[in-house]
Amino acid sequence: MNCYNCGIELTDETNHVEHIPAKNLFKTYPPEYKKELLTVPACYDCNIGLYSKIDQEIRDAIGILNENDDLKEEMTAKAVRSIMRKSNWKERVFSIEGGKSFEISFSYNDIEKLHIKNFKGLFYSKYGKSISEEYQIRTIAEGDEENEKLQKVKGYFREYIDYETDWSNIGHPTVFQYKIKAMIPGENDMFYDGENIEDAIGFVCTMEYHGLLKPLVIAQSNEIINKK
Repeated sequence: MNCYNCGIELTDETNHVEHIPAKNLFKTYPPEYKKELLTVPACYDCNIGLYSKIDQEIRDAIGILNENDDLKEEMTAKAVRSIMRKSNWKERVFSIEGGKSFEISFSYNDIEKLHIKNFKGLFYSKYGKSISEEYQIRTIAEGDEENEKLQKVKGYFREYIDYETDWSNIGHPTVFQYKIKAMIPGENDMFYDGENIEDAIGFVCTMEYHGLLKPLVIAQSNEIINKK
């Protein structure tokens, strides 16, 4: 048994169970939304030290983006309290329309880290091991479409991962669903998915949080990156 994130070997005594995604995405929902949540093994540093201070960022973003969804009302209230308790809240909250409404900024880097964390957990769950350091991982999220190059990249990988691939869900599909595929070279410069991943040059994962956040995560081998 190894840590899903850093790969360090664990024992039953040193295993700190990590929820993928964090339990706070389900906390305000009824019991039927919390069945069969995903857990993976984690070391203390990756479970407690690495993400604990930012683990609520996705929850807060979803709460703020809520538009009259009764199931998210408590999440919205928790998000507001979480943001206002932080010492930098004045730097994150902006008054618009003469004070009639407000906008709140979020750290792209923190949310990207959490997307990658969840991808690593999904990878471990599917393949039974942590992803090798030979792969570089990045995300393409909403807003990145303004970059024309990223838009083309995103379109290609979206087409690949959506082809003959059904959604899987954790807890409840309206809370969290995902797709993950390997990119194994095949004939005619095409790629295919498979469980035998030793020859994979990369992996693609798409996730949907509450139907609001829809990042695409791409892991590419260093060998392929260095050839570009």
